[in-house]
Amino acid sequence: MMNEELKDAFGELINISFGSAAAMIADLFESFATLKVPDIKVIAMSEIETIVMEGSDNQEIYITGQQFKGNFGGEVVFAIDKKSAGNMQTLIYSAKEFDETQAFDDNEVEQSILEISNIIGSSCVGKFVELLKEDVMFSPPTIELSQRLLSGLDKTRFSQIIVIRTVLEFQDMKIVGRLFIMFNNEMFGRLEKAIETFIEEL
Repeated sequence: MMNEELKDAFGELINISFGSAAAMIADLFESFATLKVPDIKVIAMSEIETIVMEGSDNQEIYITGQQFKGNFGGEVVFAIDKKSAGNMQTLIYSAKEFDETQAFDDNEVEQSILEISNIIGSSCVGKFVELLKEDVMFSPPTIELSQRLLSGLDKTRFSQIIVIRTVLEFQDMKIVGRLFIMFNNEMFGRLEKAIETFIEEL
């Protein structure tokens, strides 16, 4: 697990990368957006299901997954509950407020979630890749509605997971999600060394 100095530096890098992501998301919604990173954790695989279902009342949540490959590889997973997904579509449709009885097209909701997760995930991974001076390729993303984050993943492939709780704030509405960046021990070790180098060069 990261020590406090590494975690602070890592948090600063995430905040930097999210600055450009917020601008892209604002363009997508045609509305000013603030993308906050209120909480970052590094956890073991055994803790992940408890984290992802926090605050969801055991309801199904939208879960996207996308592998990144190359010399630096892993998987990015984004989780968002139905209320935040509804808020997101309300913003896209420029409605005054989200009515939970209102029916949005499922395919459109999923496409919007995929777009958001791609922007946030690629911003984070892009910063890591920049630190490591590596190239990375992304596989096509997937999305499902589920109560379990890892139902379709091979749990043995990953050992360390970075959890970033994100809050997209618009004028009167919030979109809350969690980003999970999954690594094996080797990739996580390389990331830690890259952050140490980043601190030394400050």
